[in-house]
Amino acid sequence: MARLYYEKLSEESARNLEVERSRRRAHVTMILIFDAGSLATQEDGVDFDRIREIVSMRLAELPRLRRKLRRVPLDGHPVWVDDPEFNLDYHLQQSSLPRPGNHDQLCRTTARIAATPLDRSRPLWDCWIIEGLSGGRFALVLKMHKALADLEGADLLRAILSTTADPVVGSIGRYSPRPAPSPVQLFTEEVLKGWSPSRRLLSRGIALLRQPTHAIREAQNQTKGMLQMLGYKLRPTGESPFDGILGPHRSFAISQVDLAAVQEIRRSLGGSVHDGVLTILCGALRRFMIERHINPVSVDLRAVTPILDGDGQAAHCSIIELPVWEGRAAERHGLLRDQTRRIRIEDDVATGESISSGTEWNASRLLAIGARALKQVETGHVAILQSPGPRQPLYLDGSELLECYGILPLQDSSGLGITVLSYAGKFFFVFNADSNLVSDVGRMQDALDAEVSDMLAVVTEKGPALRAVGDGSS
Repeated sequence: MARLYYEKLSEESARNLEVERSRRRAHVTMILIFDAGSLATQEDGVDFDRIREIVSMRLAELPRLRRKLRRVPLDGHPVWVDDPEFNLDYHLQQSSLPRPGNHDQLCRTTARIAATPLDRSRPLWDCWIIEGLSGGRFALVLKMHKALADLEGADLLRAILSTTADPVVGSIGRYSPRPAPSPVQLFTEEVLKGWSPSRRLLSRGIALLRQPTHAIREAQNQTKGMLQMLGYKLRPTGESPFDGILGPHRSFAISQVDLAAVQEIRRSLGGSVHDGVLTILCGALRRFMIERHINPVSVDLRAVTPILDGDGQAAHCSIIELPVWEGRAAERHGLLRDQTRRIRIEDDVATGESISSGTEWNASRLLAIGARALKQVETGHVAILQSPGPRQPLYLDGSELLECYGILPLQDSSGLGITVLSYAGKFFFVFNADSNLVSDVGRMQDALDAEVSDMLAVVTEKGPALRAVGDGSS
């Protein structure tokens, strides 16, 4: 007789399930745009059957993608069990844009997909193949719950992407789900046998011994976050133009910037690539407010930025003041650089350079880790997450990955979230907005492009003098 199987969710994963509401989703979304290449069909579409075959071949490496939720009777805590009725056709679906499709149409379609809650009676992920993009391209849109996204055996994109253009080879393995315990058995194991205080204390002690660094880091982060937030409470921020009561609808704007442009800004003004991206975003937000007839001098805006810990397994949030009131780009960069330098000195954090030096896909895992770190976004704050990725091109069965975008769920009263992924010499920006609070989020793309252009003009004109000031380097 097969052994019964279930896996209890961590307290953090359980919290991510409980906080989800109709106006606050708890899943992360990714948009990947490919050149159809070898997956193109004669009808100017994409070979969906081949993509389905590839995903089917990789499912054996991704056991968590075939597990669903159950609840412990009375106790209510969720557990994972194998789904005996798993059917890939309920998770991998196909759609099309009116040809020739563009980025705006793709964003509207993705917004509708992201607004729909995941079905909790099935494994908590969905994937859409969207054809019809101009230039012989197609998009893959992946939606995965935060309770699942950063766990081992759940990274679908890492499993199907390759560093070579060779066709994916393999076979579709047989799926043999393990039997789940009955409600009575689950209640007996988790409630009756677990009621003893000594047993609970022993379980916590074992967890601490298994991951002492993670436990210590979590305690430090909570203490530091409380002190930092208390410090800001003494000088509270007012409502920003992006705050309000969240509605059910979202709208996205996407854009891209060459890594070479950000590197040029970094070389001239000093600091890191991370500082250069923050400076560009700060200037773009300033432009956006001015276009909406909002005086940025009167706005007190801060960024909540998840920063990956040195061990690369978790992240914690830091608060960075965004000097949108400063009209000079070089001075804005200096103010931001000083803040991030202090964070790097005080915290054990991983550098963007070390993360992006790899060749395999890791952006989806880092995005999920960052999303889980964003437990609260206070009034006057905007979530900004940067997730470095591989520098060399990746492929899906010979079709080259051209662009990749990550989308964080909005939460609390913040009507705008920003994500930046780097890949193959480019930065890919997503502005995720509540449609009622920020109805013209499409203007963010124009503001970003204008800011990059103006900053490059500044560093070209003043670069030699500023380089001597930078970080003390010659």
